[in-house]
Amino acid sequence: MNYAIETTHLTKNYGDFQAVNDLEIRVPAGKVYGFLGRNGSGKTTTIRMIMGLIKPDNGNIKIFGQEIGRNRSEYLADIGTIIETPGFYPNLSAFENLKITAKMFKTPEERITEALGTVGLSGYPGINRKKVGKFSLGMKQRLGIANALVHSPRILILDEPTNGLDPAGIMEMRKLIRHLSQSMGITIFVSSHLLLEVQQIADYIGIIDQGKLIQEGSINMFDTNEQSFLVLETDKLQKTSQLIESLGYDYEKTDSGFKIFCNREENVIVNKKLVGNQINVYNLESVSKTLEERFLGITKSQEVVI
Repeated sequence: MNYAIETTHLTKNYGDFQAVNDLEIRVPAGKVYGFLGRNGSGKTTTIRMIMGLIKPDNGNIKIFGQEIGRNRSEYLADIGTIIETPGFYPNLSAFENLKITAKMFKTPEERITEALGTVGLSGYPGINRKKVGKFSLGMKQRLGIANALVHSPRILILDEPTNGLDPAGIMEMRKLIRHLSQSMGITIFVSSHLLLEVQQIADYIGIIDQGKLIQEGSINMFDTNEQSFLVLETDKLQKTSQLIESLGYDYEKTDSGFKIFCNREENVIVNKKLVGNQINVYNLESVSKTLEERFLGITKSQEVVI
């Protein structure tokens, strides 16, 4: 597999505080990689090291197989990024702001129009005249991505791209990220603590906690058969309740039935017992754990109890 970003033994200390600890991640080329972690887990520090904004105390970083220390200017041309809130000159238009970036990368001005079209800003009424200071937050986020795309990077790094957006803006951002990956082949590295959002856009995820990589792999690896609970609806609620208790499972009553907290393989046992006791089953549904539940379980297991 080809990797767009690889880190080996990446470490960063601030005095006695270890922000990133021996971090090793592999970001497949052309995919959306969700970099998940609680606030303060080391996500932004990692991004700043990848971008060369801060120097690691140990380890190395490769971009498409090349170590970044030796050819910093060359590898930065492959990366577009938004770290925290995009900054623009509020008294200039979108085109005028992006023109500054185009000059910095010695990019033809035609790319500005293409980038604005890619993020869906070119169709906004009066976009060529409207000052960026009058933009909504969602428009500024789109403009930030357009700015990152002006020089045609192969990697796009987004740090908390949906922060502050309303539900409609989040949905639009989600569609844009998928479009950039699937239609344009850009590797998207999304740093976030919004687990459910990442679950809907990522192909691969890495979970970081206290500066360490806890788990990494395909999103399918995390969408496992690990069951959160079993939803059950029958025609004899009292008899069903007694049967569940006899099996020793924890359960909760709902408006129409029960939530049984058992493993997925035990669903067969529950069903057989119900049928064997002449209880008609209207609904038997396995509810899998969400990525959020998996994440909380994974990170909690790493906590040191004092």
